[in-house]
Amino acid sequence: MKTDLIKKIITAMCIAVIVATFGAMLVGCGDPYDVNIFDGIPNQLKDSDVAPDDVVVSTVKVGIADVLNDASLSNAQKIQKIMSATEQNEIKVERFAYFQYKVGSTDLGSNHGTLIYQRHRMQDQEVKDDTTLKRAVNHNFDQIALFTVQSAIDRFVYDGAYYRMETDADNIIYNEATGLLTIDPNAKWKRGDRFGSSETVASSQNLDETKKTCINWDCENIVLEESAKITQKSNPDGATYYELSFTINLNVANTDSKTIERLEQDNGGSGMALEKMEIRAEVWECGLMKFYETEETWSGTMVIYSGAADTHTYTWYSYSEREHDHTNSLAIRETLL
Repeated sequence: MKTDLIKKIITAMCIAVIVATFGAMLVGCGDPYDVNIFDGIPNQLKDSDVAPDDVVVSTVKVGIADVLNDASLSNAQKIQKIMSATEQNEIKVERFAYFQYKVGSTDLGSNHGTLIYQRHRMQDQEVKDDTTLKRAVNHNFDQIALFTVQSAIDRFVYDGAYYRMETDADNIIYNEATGLLTIDPNAKWKRGDRFGSSETVASSQNLDETKKTCINWDCENIVLEESAKITQKSNPDGATYYELSFTINLNVANTDSKTIERLEQDNGGSGMALEKMEIRAEVWECGLMKFYETEETWSGTMVIYSGAADTHTYTWYSYSEREHDHTNSLAIRETLL
């Protein structure tokens, strides 16, 4: 009897050790889709390093293989054509999501501070869920400047209707450890313009929507040839993508009305000019954007101030099904109906 009891105890101990060891292995390995870190900036998407699946790829409109293989094109010309393709593809595919993080030093007259901008968008053929948060930190901006540069807006297209939902910028929480912005869970939301008006996702599937995440150009020679590099790479699963690194020709950009118009729309300014624009983009083999990073400096007029900014922007993309969780926007919408 004692022998049997001892055997049972030893067996139980062995099982406990095995379970504990296996559990430790799981913790050590972690979720293969853990949040990615790039240059210390947290990426809130789960699947930004996962290649688009066949369903998404089948809805891509413009391929890039012919461009990459065209020996008659310079690298600068190839990059312009590839970037144009990604813009046309983004808004029409079966589904996509992106998380954009922008941080920069801004001068508005005698005021100075750091501006942080976050945008998280999830869109498929039926729902568009688009939240933008803007906040100033470490600043001496006056109230007029703060009103210009701070906002929290959720744009939600659901079940054939458009809902613009807003909350006071005071409800934006800045996490000093991560640099990320979040909304106070107790924040009160209010209806914005056109709340509940008729709209479908199809009505926002246009190039102007895409231009909000990429530089707006419709001119030639805007990429400096000596800066243009194209490198083939692969993700951990072996899926191919291409890294494009290049610098914008400031003389061309600043004389192109559409490029400047986009810059002014993005920053709510006028009389603006680019002083630096360096870009690194990663594009999946199918022609969809994987990652987009820009370093830019501009100057111009913001409301009543002469201003300038030096900004770094990171944008990650994902095309997985599970990247579309609309729980938060649905909850806000329900409180306002």
